[in-house]
Amino acid sequence: MHKSLIFQNIIGIFEKHYILMKRNYPQNLKFFKGFIINSILFFTAILSFNGCDYFFPPLSGDKISVTEAEKYLQKDKNNEDVKLIDLDTKNEYDSLHIEGAINIDFSMTDFSEKIINLDREKRYILIDMNGRKSAMAFQLFKEENFSKVHWIEGGLIEWQKHGFKTVLK
Repeated sequence: MHKSLIFQNIIGIFEKHYILMKRNYPQNLKFFKGFIINSILFFTAILSFNGCDYFFPPLSGDKISVTEAEKYLQKDKNNEDVKLIDLDTKNEYDSLHIEGAINIDFSMTDFSEKIINLDREKRYILIDMNGRKSAMAFQLFKEENFSKVHWIEGGLIEWQKHGFKTVLK
């Protein structure tokens, strides 16, 4: 639901209660006015907070398209709570990657140990050359109780087909 619709619904509920309160309980009117003002301020603060994943989840699901990932990463490129993880080998990463991506090689034996040490409150977007390693790594992240993790369908190959920026060496 859009922010303005939620806000309008909240206002409508308070208006109905205000009318009932005014008619039936005039002695409580002053208290109720304060309650309405505080509630409106509280909900406005929550709804205007851009990082509120509960009300406005930024991504559609676990598996996301390159178009959705690119839009999201552009919107939140300065957000420290969003991390793009490239799962390719060091050589593959050095030859082609997305700017700002962190390389954690999925084929290394210590991969599980590396993800265990990551902050579970951050959002992670997984990518590799074709999306296969990302899908497998996604399962490992879920087993380790990461709730904000997504993988990019089609990987870097699909990313390049759409003409999105990459770093080539």
